[in-house]
Amino acid sequence: MSLKRQLGLDILEEKYAYASDPVMGHTSEQKIPDTWVSTTCGYCSVGCGMFIGVKDGRAVSVRGNPDHAVNSGLLCPKGLSEHYTLEASNRALYPLLRNKRGKLARIEWDEALSVMVEKFRGAQEKYGKDALGVLSTGQLVTEEFYALGKLVQLGLGTKNYDGNTTLCMASAVSGYKRSFGSDGPPGAYEDLSQADVIFLIGANIADNHPILCQYLDANPRRTLIVADPRVTKTAMMADLYLPLKPRSDIALLNGMIYLLIENGLVDREYVAAHTTGFDQLKESVRKYTPEYVSQLTGLTPEQIYKAALIYGKAKAPFIGWTMGLLFRLLGNAMRWEHGRRASRRASLGIANLRVHPTARNWRRSGVSPRTVCLLRADGRTRTLSKERLRRRFALCGSSQQIQSCRSRISAYCSTASIAWIFW
Repeated sequence: MSLKRQLGLDILEEKYAYASDPVMGHTSEQKIPDTWVSTTCGYCSVGCGMFIGVKDGRAVSVRGNPDHAVNSGLLCPKGLSEHYTLEASNRALYPLLRNKRGKLARIEWDEALSVMVEKFRGAQEKYGKDALGVLSTGQLVTEEFYALGKLVQLGLGTKNYDGNTTLCMASAVSGYKRSFGSDGPPGAYEDLSQADVIFLIGANIADNHPILCQYLDANPRRTLIVADPRVTKTAMMADLYLPLKPRSDIALLNGMIYLLIENGLVDREYVAAHTTGFDQLKESVRKYTPEYVSQLTGLTPEQIYKAALIYGKAKAPFIGWTMGLLFRLLGNAMRWEHGRRASRRASLGIANLRVHPTARNWRRSGVSPRTVCLLRADGRTRTLSKERLRRRFALCGSSQQIQSCRSRISAYCSTASIAWIFW
């Protein structure tokens, strides 16, 4: 610090100067850009439209896009500060190579690429092409995912390409396909502003997806039900809060199904025309009485009754959930039950509110699964190719079993290069 600064004579006038901007109004002079660049926020899955202010080749400010259909100009604290990550002090700006002393030292890009090629090629020559594996992310844009997929499969020649989005999206996609016949959520954000009942399970949108709260605010006549072990901000907004025990959400859903059937709140014509397996569903929830579910969830029978009846009498209900239901070992089974639950009512929408902005693009960019990992009930695993799995399932007994097996394959083999099947 200079002597003038210590004496208070240097007040950093240039750094803290203010000026007027036609878009932002009276603001810091340093944040007034030369131009605005339209883009999309890359933090979560909401997909807010935004403008990045660029000055002298640097991102200096950010604002929401008022014409964007998702956020209508609003941004949460993460979006408002996203441009700071471009010049974060701990951001990697150049390649580092660990030297003989075990320290990371800066090297040129040409050397970094040469070392990487040498190491990759050496491992594959010694152990085979599939000795190399690539793990991607959920933050890339579609074009980057496509390029990476082609590099891995055609350039590197390995089938071991996976992404962290498999952890959530494999169960999500298989559940959607088994429940609705499509691998995408049938719900939309607009459903939140039109539904008369909104049922959120483990979804703390007030903290994690705050932009979505504007859709709740635009729907003052809705009834909000929140099921979450934690007393979150979203739970505090609820008309009915269900503080269930962790890992008891399937029990709650089965208990609600039981009450809907027992109280005649099922659209029988819709079920007969558009669904299968209703009798099996009815039998599977026969033991989930309010008293039994109360023991499993920690909720009172009255709370379970109230939630089921509010949802069952709704004209246009909506169900939403987040990663808590997807990261479970039985994520697929839970999603399947949840999807079947919604399909028994003429729901306005059903959707999972994800973390990754491009979680589905990873598997839409030329990635084809070649490996299936079987996770048995006893905890053991076995890896099979899709071809071997098809031959194995072809040995199933009845035609119904064969169809069930084929459904499992098609559901999982469209999700990732490594698909998981639970039984």
